[in-house]
Amino acid sequence: MPSSRTASAKPKLGRPKTGTAQERHAQFLEQALELFMTEGVARTSIARIATSCGVSTRTIYERYNNKDELLIAAFKHMVEQDMRAMTNFEQLADQSLAMVLKHIGRLMLKKVLEPRMVSFFRIAVSEVSHLPELTRAVKAVGPERIYQMLANIFKTYADKGELPQLNFMRAAESYCELLIAGPRHKALFGVQEADWDAEAHIAFVVQLFLRGLHGMDNQ
Repeated sequence: MPSSRTASAKPKLGRPKTGTAQERHAQFLEQALELFMTEGVARTSIARIATSCGVSTRTIYERYNNKDELLIAAFKHMVEQDMRAMTNFEQLADQSLAMVLKHIGRLMLKKVLEPRMVSFFRIAVSEVSHLPELTRAVKAVGPERIYQMLANIFKTYADKGELPQLNFMRAAESYCELLIAGPRHKALFGVQEADWDAEAHIAFVVQLFLRGLHGMDNQ
């Protein structure tokens, strides 16, 4: 999947805007993450971040012991912001499970295939060997919450008799893998077909997944 960012593009950085301390820190984390993703973790020093964000290195070290801690905090902030937009499905309470899964699928797939999220995955893969805390931190604020949300949805429909009683967390993980794994892999390597139809992919995954769940009634 082609990225909208060109190789020469520069991150829009600068001194954090006015606001509460929490808002200023959130903006700082967003700017730091932009540097990590555009210039690479190895080439992004604390001094570089401080200069670009208009703060002192002392200010950064007062909160973070090293660059790895800042990287983890910036990633967690990004995932937390994304999660807030993905976990409010109260308006879908009266819809069929297929409709709910399609809605969730659209949100998840759109987020996973965003250029900055693809950059995030590339960095996570390259850093995980020496920074396992990054994987654990992001998993706790991202996938695990998605799985739990889906598991709760499945339980709701099972309690209404529309799904068999099963391991809802395992079902949630399976749905996410069916939905995301292939498209994300192609996006990471830039081999997504130009005519790929996301909506058709989502519809196929939902149909396959629900047929598999209902088929478990006979086992």
